[in-house]
Amino acid sequence: MRIYIVRHAIAAPHGTSGIRDEDRPLTEEGIKKMRQAAAGLCRLEYIPDIVLSSPLIRARQTVEILLEKLGRGIEMKIIPALAPGGVRGDLYRLIASYEKNINSLMLVGHQPSLGEIAGEIIEGTPDCNIEIKKGGACAIDLKRIGNPPQGALISLLPPAVLRTIAV
Repeated sequence: MRIYIVRHAIAAPHGTSGIRDEDRPLTEEGIKKMRQAAAGLCRLEYIPDIVLSSPLIRARQTVEILLEKLGRGIEMKIIPALAPGGVRGDLYRLIASYEKNINSLMLVGHQPSLGEIAGEIIEGTPDCNIEIKKGGACAIDLKRIGNPPQGALISLLPPAVLRTIAV
């Protein structure tokens, strides 16, 4: 199984007056850049069978943009384990439940947890935090499903590279 990990696009800054952290939406710049990055993912054929998203608005908005480019027929599920402070064991059990049904899935969420998830899958420890830029992505081929799964990094793509690929 292949896992694509995508960090949400540029959102309103932390501490924006009148907006709680969990309610921070994408900015216009974030929307524009994510559309281009999504086109790059599409060009690379990084198209999942299912998208698992954090419940926070900035992640859900990022998924909407991804689905515009990758295909509206792709199933999307909101997963509390992908929210900041989510329980990784719950996520890994969910990934394992898809083992026989799909070839690939996409996780959309937040740093540092996405980087910790990638590090744990690739290196066996969340202390090996992979830096995923806003609107960036990585691809990992799973070698073993488990808690945690084990896999090999295929690509780590900053958003600028994804936007360049899209052209």
